[in-house]
Amino acid sequence: MSLLSPPQIPLFRITLFYGPEAVEGASDSVHCVFNVKKRSWKGGVQVEVVMKKSQIARLEEILQHSSWLEAVLMGVPVEDLGDYQEKSHDLLVQLLCFYKLHAFIHKGIKQENIQVSGDMLIAETDEVVAREAEEIKRQIVIELDLIETKENPQSI
Repeated sequence: MSLLSPPQIPLFRITLFYGPEAVEGASDSVHCVFNVKKRSWKGGVQVEVVMKKSQIARLEEILQHSSWLEAVLMGVPVEDLGDYQEKSHDLLVQLLCFYKLHAFIHKGIKQENIQVSGDMLIAETDEVVAREAEEIKRQIVIELDLIETKENPQSI
């Protein structure tokens, strides 16, 4: 008889549908749209998560994204740096939106398409992003197909 419990199955399945993209008519915001499916629901819903650019910039500073990315990309050929930087920024915004969505789900989500506005859950998002800083960086490194080396130990 095993004393180990089976792994817990996630309550929600979350998939990025698209983003980040500029919010039409709001030059100070970007958004990502996620498909969210709870196990007990017959179908999923779309949740649009809006982030204000000022909050993204503040969180980039908290995460020290620019200096961290510079260290991570030290071995990348100069001609590829721009592509990596752009992709890293997109990934960062996607992850920030994901963590804001996570905070929204914890507040209680109904089975309906919804928008989480740029003015909602600011403190909660800031808190979870600060707590998950290393995981965010790890995910970016994985998505960029970068590996940690002895010359580049700061990649995660």
